[in-house]
Amino acid sequence: MRDITCFSANFLAQFENDYNNVLKFNGLMMDAAHSVYSQYSKEETDVIIRNQCDRILGINFKEATPMKRRQAWRDHNKEMATLFEDVLVDRMTSGWNESNARFMQFVQEVNLADGDANEFFVNDNSLLTVSKFSGDHHNVLRQAVKPGKAFSIDTSFYTIKVYTDFVLFQTGRIDFADLVARMYTAIEQYRYAALNTAFMSMDASLPTDMVLDTAVSEATKSAIIDHIEKVVAATGKNVMLVGARSAIQKLQSTINYNLFSDDMKNERFQNGILGSWEGYECLALNRVNIPGTRDSVFTAEDLKKIYILPIDPEFKPIKRVNEGDVAYYETGMDGLKKDMTIDAEIVYKEGIGVVIDELFGEIKITA
Repeated sequence: MRDITCFSANFLAQFENDYNNVLKFNGLMMDAAHSVYSQYSKEETDVIIRNQCDRILGINFKEATPMKRRQAWRDHNKEMATLFEDVLVDRMTSGWNESNARFMQFVQEVNLADGDANEFFVNDNSLLTVSKFSGDHHNVLRQAVKPGKAFSIDTSFYTIKVYTDFVLFQTGRIDFADLVARMYTAIEQYRYAALNTAFMSMDASLPTDMVLDTAVSEATKSAIIDHIEKVVAATGKNVMLVGARSAIQKLQSTINYNLFSDDMKNERFQNGILGSWEGYECLALNRVNIPGTRDSVFTAEDLKKIYILPIDPEFKPIKRVNEGDVAYYETGMDGLKKDMTIDAEIVYKEGIGVVIDELFGEIKITA
């Protein structure tokens, strides 16, 4: 929570000029953002937060006319931003849902606000290519990094709109947890899409002998296992098989279903895939869409890839750098927007890159 000197006189006056009241209210919002309701019920918490927002704005937002709302927002928008920024930063560092947890083991997260440094050190000469995602797109820029050299990940600005969803909250159409979730979902969708795109690009530097191009069938199963064992021998570690769900399902279809145990049949029925294939752990990546579209981030070639990755807690090829702070700005209050709308946005800055300094393998499905 920011220092008391950062708040306006009006903001503090609405908390009876007591910084402890600000802290308590901030804690209430933090809990509500995570759907934790210990002192008050969910409905009571939403009423408390709405009423406090009304006090800061100086109006009854729900009953006010659009003009009054706009005027109040113009006078107190930055004060409102102070309420949301801390909550959003908290979600940005703790908001990954459990369904993503297994995939996130391959991601090293760095938060500069926590004192981390945007610096990564390559101390191995196995695979020394770094990929960076530049700007607000998923194009990959590759560069070579020599052993023993430190490098950093470029960061870029990204924005999410907040005013429209704030109106929905203040008028009682969504609750506070939904308000925060709407803001955070936009961030998570972009991040997760970029992380998966980065993950699927990391085979660009693989030595050719670590890649097996093959049809996947019962007839090629032995050759596939031989290749996996080759990777095991080269890395000196146990491995897991990671790929898009359709690729993992195709691999597992090389085992005759009639030979499945009852437990295997039930697991296949419940999950669509098995947790392992021929003794190797499997991780199926669910489809991820490009934000704002119904198009998958996985290309047709990505859907044919199955990575053979070392089971190693230090193997984190995807790097995400979060600068750990957010800023606020808006357009529309200057009268330039002819539709009289307001675009109030919270801005955050981060970067995603790939560095491969540990050997792994790949199966490329040809048929």
